Amino acid sequence: MNNKTICVALVGIGWAGRMHARAYNHVYGIDVRRKTVCGLEENLSEFAQQFRFESCTRDFGEILRDPEVDLIDITTPPFLHADMIVKAMRAGKDVICEKPLTGYFGMPDDKKPVGNVSKEKMLREVRKTIDELEAVMNVTGRRFFYAENWIYAPAFIRACELMRSKGTTLVQMDSIAGHKGSPASYVKYWEQSGGGTLARNLIHPLSAAIYAKRLEMESRGLEYGVKSVACDCSQVMKHIENRYIEADPVDTEDWAHVVLTFRDGSKATLTSGDTFVGESVTTFDMYGNDAVFKCRFSQADLLDVYFSDDKGIEDEHFVEKNDSNIGHHRAIVSEEIIRGYYGEIQDFLECMLEGREPLSGFQIAREAAELTQIAYLAAEQNRTVVL
Repeated sequence: MNNKTICVALVGIGWAGRMHARAYNHVYGIDVRRKTVCGLEENLSEFAQQFRFESCTRDFGEILRDPEVDLIDITTPPFLHADMIVKAMRAGKDVICEKPLTGYFGMPDDKKPVGNVSKEKMLREVRKTIDELEAVMNVTGRRFFYAENWIYAPAFIRACELMRSKGTTLVQMDSIAGHKGSPASYVKYWEQSGGGTLARNLIHPLSAAIYAKRLEMESRGLEYGVKSVACDCSQVMKHIENRYIEADPVDTEDWAHVVLTFRDGSKATLTSGDTFVGESVTTFDMYGNDAVFKCRFSQADLLDVYFSDDKGIEDEHFVEKNDSNIGHHRAIVSEEIIRGYYGEIQDFLECMLEGREPLSGFQIAREAAELTQIAYLAAEQNRTVVL
């Protein structure tokens, strides 16, 4: 890596991989060399050409052995994260990793399905994995960047700026994060996804809530902390006629609700589900003692469209999770920017060159992963877990 050039390898070409690849198009002030993209999909070569990667490979080891690669961007399914992070850092690479940092994916002596394993065991093992990851970071001296796009969404960043300028104390945060389900087959199984909608969707507002509350409390000279966690998880669609919803969990949940109580008594109520038809729902509202901030990450009024038929736009993606392109829609504009993907990539690359800490780093990744497991424990035991 020279003063203004960073050589990147992207691993994974699913939804998140595509958003990251699009985000690299907007990076300014830094020369990004898109060296290699790694994946197992049949369209890997086409993906590489579309997003201007020099080469593609199905061998993760090839990236690890490449002395030119400075940064490995991991957007694979969650069960691969920890192992890839360790291998990348030991190979001398800095790492970007999609959410969640890690989870519990089963052990040889577990009875199947993995989702029935004691949540106390899951929490214990996840904490052990996180400690091991931190140890590898310390030994190798490599940088870790946590790709939580909500923290970088322009609406959220501006809300946090105004909150700090005003000196607002956050009393309550409310959020909904959901859609009609994921077409990815691995999300059905705990051993691959590390949980259901709580681990996949609710971790977004969970991360945003702990980021915003930490920022607010520390700016007032107070010690930040979460005091307790309550949670309810369920397979809602198991009991309801499934018409347009794609939720079909085996041992994961398709609906979850978490209540965080912070050290100062303030609250965050967070809901996620694979139970929403029509569009992706991503709202994050912060209610303070003298102000209110309402963030929208996928719904916008920048462009309204109407189509009498879908001729020529059958494969266009202008509203996430809509059932049809026909009719009236609020079209997504510059999705990788509005939803924070560009902001996180720009910040991470600047951090590499400037040696500073990112807005979203290992601290947020650790706390979000740990609180997710504590929430599962609270749901299993039907009690509020006091920390």
